[in-house]
Amino acid sequence: MAAKAKPVNLVELGKDHWRIRVYVGRGADGRPKWASKNVRGTLKEAKAAVAAFKTDLDRQDATSHPGSVADLLDRWLDDIGVTRSVYTMREHRRTVEKTLKPAIGAVRLDKLTPLHMDDMYRDLLGRGLSPASVRRVHSVLSAALNRGAKWGLLRANPALLASPPGLARSTAYAPAAGDVQRLVQAAEEADPVLAAAIALGAVTGARRGELCALRWSDVDWERRRVRIERSLTVVQRSWRLGPTKTHQRRDVAIDEAAEAFLLQRRQHQDHYAKEVGVAMVADPFVLSRSGDGSTPCLPDGITGGYSRVANRLGIKSHFHELRHFAATAAIAGGMDVRTVAGRLGHADRSVTLRVYAHAMEQRDRELAGLLGSAVFGARHGLRSPGGPDDPIKRPC
Repeated sequence: MAAKAKPVNLVELGKDHWRIRVYVGRGADGRPKWASKNVRGTLKEAKAAVAAFKTDLDRQDATSHPGSVADLLDRWLDDIGVTRSVYTMREHRRTVEKTLKPAIGAVRLDKLTPLHMDDMYRDLLGRGLSPASVRRVHSVLSAALNRGAKWGLLRANPALLASPPGLARSTAYAPAAGDVQRLVQAAEEADPVLAAAIALGAVTGARRGELCALRWSDVDWERRRVRIERSLTVVQRSWRLGPTKTHQRRDVAIDEAAEAFLLQRRQHQDHYAKEVGVAMVADPFVLSRSGDGSTPCLPDGITGGYSRVANRLGIKSHFHELRHFAATAAIAGGMDVRTVAGRLGHADRSVTLRVYAHAMEQRDRELAGLLGSAVFGARHGLRSPGGPDDPIKRPC
């Protein structure tokens, strides 16, 4: 198939002086792009220069373009592999191979436009994917394109002009304090390890993979702090330790009650090792059912055990909501967003504000009462200009 002819402008700048402008497509912002060149000579020579310039541009298109979207995605995956967890890389590769490559992988990188992406998002929604899933696809593609722009393969990231589906803000549900206490007590009767996982999840706000990765060396008894710097993930039935979700370490303070609970957990673990006749390893996992503490509990096992206890007690909850409990309880107790975000391991405080906006609204309501009391004192209502028997009515 013959290449499509490129529109050309030939502008006379002066005697025997010409400017050649050749249309070469549209940029990431959708605006027309032109290649230009100034030449000198007669009109006949200028027209010959036009033909030569177009031939050069066609040759550049055939041999010098930055490759396809699929090429960039593969290169991006190779580049980030050393800094992402095994689980994250598995999910990214699945998104690339199952969704992005079939849809737009063959598109030349310098020809990719926001329209390509919006068409893909609309198709994915039509096939039954949720808006949240489509936004995850957009996030992966945008990250790869952003890296491509930094590498000089793109002038700009066209995903910034795309329109992925919006998401309705959902309120993070948190179990009541009484329900958390019931869950811990019920688990202690049958599974002390699960009870420890529930208690630690509620007290520290840590993610389940972070809890499963805790070793006793992470507990600073003198300072009453727990160090969270690893996360456990399971890939193809094998568990691995890696960095936390945000690749950051954080130290979480605990009080005397939590310290006593952890001491009791360690005593139970030591007692169990003696019962089965094995020696504890040098640095056992806090959440472990093996006699020597060498094998950690796995996240799905903790989640399943929690659900069984919650169902038995008639509590509608899942394990991740213990993290919400820690956040909402902290905000309700007057903690500032920076402190709460640090405890949860949020790299960006705006995430804390967005997810726990309902808790912030309640604190704002309490603040309104404090400010109202400070300004209006003990007065309870306003007097109507018409007299005490004509109360002020709220507007509709």
